Amino acid sequence: MSQEKVDKKRYERDHRRSIIRKKKIEEALSILCVAVIGLAIVVWIGFSIYTKATTAAEENATYEYYDITTEAIQDYLGTLN
Repeated sequence: MSQEKVDKKRYERDHRRSIIRKKKIEEALSILCVAVIGLAIVVWIGFSIYTKATTAAEENATYEYYDITTEAIQDYLGTLN
């Protein structure tokens, strides 16, 4: 083996814990980034669907109003006294 390979093996053996720790941290950060991006996409799609549904409901909404007269109730309550 060449001296470079020997030095590399020795360095990896001496610093194995820190190398493994760095790899685990990088892996965790990459998973976290993917999760955050995925969550952002899901929230964005959900918000878009919600806004389209609410605007469509407002455009298609028909309101019916009924006038209620309370004269009969007032007359009845007046006769009780």
